[in-house]
Amino acid sequence: MRMQWFLLITGALVGTSCSPSLSHSRSLRWDERTSTFAWPGGEVKIPLGFTHHGGEGTDTFEGHFSSPDGKLAIRYDIGWYAGARANPKEAASFEERFIDGARVWTAHRKRSDGRGGSTTDAAVTFPDGGCANFFLDSPRVEDAELIAHIAQTYRPSLRRDSGVGSPCQGVPADGAKR
Repeated sequence: MRMQWFLLITGALVGTSCSPSLSHSRSLRWDERTSTFAWPGGEVKIPLGFTHHGGEGTDTFEGHFSSPDGKLAIRYDIGWYAGARANPKEAASFEERFIDGARVWTAHRKRSDGRGGSTTDAAVTFPDGGCANFFLDSPRVEDAELIAHIAQTYRPSLRRDSGVGSPCQGVPADGAKR
């Protein structure tokens, strides 16, 4: 009888520890009327007319927003395992700003599209906001302004002491400055 209880309790503990701590529907909120997207670490405004397409990743919250014409997608990846999409190591340009004491990292880079042209990758990471990333790639450089818009509209919900490491997969709190 003890062994059955042990196995039952062990199975319950292992099962809950391997599943996401919060359900996707409870953790993320999309208000189509105001174009506001919120998660436990903050909220941002998505450009008007974009539609939300949620999806739950294996170990992070993933999804995207589609432009009205369906030609552009702003993707998101939120959670510790998402890492920091906007980081100085891979960027042609990188900027760190603070909004209400929370760090906001933006980065851009150009890369070959494999067809003789180039693609612009643009990303914003909120390392103090639950490691939330919003990013896009587009052949049109001006589309990077959509990421700048998201960065500027960020309103943090979480506050981290500067002595605490970032939740972004081991990126230290001062990781952007290295």
